[in-house]
Amino acid sequence: MQQTLKLHHIGVATRNIDKEFDVFSMLGYEKCSDIFEDSTQQMKGLFIKANNQPCLELIEGTGETNPVKSHILKGNKFYHFAYETKNIENDLMNFVKNKNAKIIVPITKATYFEKICFLLLPNMMIVELVQLRMKSND
Repeated sequence: MQQTLKLHHIGVATRNIDKEFDVFSMLGYEKCSDIFEDSTQQMKGLFIKANNQPCLELIEGTGETNPVKSHILKGNKFYHFAYETKNIENDLMNFVKNKNAKIIVPITKATYFEKICFLLLPNMMIVELVQLRMKSND
């Protein structure tokens, strides 16, 4: 039986997080994180949520070679679907071996999550696997 991964968020490419948030706020979205920056991925992001809607990550590129820039130039707004995983290594290998996915960003530490990786599926959909940080019992 194949494991079903839980949708965590949909990544939305934007030139300006603040301007993009203004539009989504008209649709009932509210900020559910502070703006964070990830220099490795050359991006900054903001998570937003609304009742009965998927969580969104507004993504703005910060460097000249960031991957968000090419998506915006092509007119693509919705950048990736991110799914939670408890074992990123196993789920990554399952996608590669059984679904013919190509790794476009290998497993790496991230600013907001414990680990992430990006895959390109045969239908050209970009999937991010996110392994959440363990919560401490302080």
